[in-house]
Amino acid sequence: MKTRIFSVLCENVPGVMMRITRDFTRRQINLDSITVGMEPTGLARIILMFKADDHMAELMRRVLSRSEPVVDVEVIEPERSIVREVALFKTRKLDDKKILEVIQQVERAGGRVLDSKGGVLIAELSGEHDEIEKVIKALGPEALKEVARSGQVLISREIT
Repeated sequence: MKTRIFSVLCENVPGVMMRITRDFTRRQINLDSITVGMEPTGLARIILMFKADDHMAELMRRVLSRSEPVVDVEVIEPERSIVREVALFKTRKLDDKKILEVIQQVERAGGRVLDSKGGVLIAELSGEHDEIEKVIKALGPEALKEVARSGQVLISREIT
């Protein structure tokens, strides 16, 4: 199975997310990431990331394309797109030495510290999913208390 990314352009109407996610649930496909944004046209763009083989991915593309509020389904190739994710995290109460280690690790990854009070840091990371995953795993549950992630957002490099 391979990671698939669909960009679904649809009408912004109540229940559209339920209809789309229900199609995945019926086929027992877990969505790894869902991100929604509004287009300048007033339509909603939903970015879906999931794992599936070629047959199931094509089936899901056809199913979504036939769905009532869906205008277009684009299969996104990560190699031809810029894909980013944002993560905010809060540490446990740490001693000065451990705080310095966490700050260095965050800054090496291109992140920044947003707040620091009483031995607790709040930091932000932005980048590719795997890069963020690597930093979060390196810090681990002994340093991290809470993590909030945006899901993947992307834009195609192709000019149309």
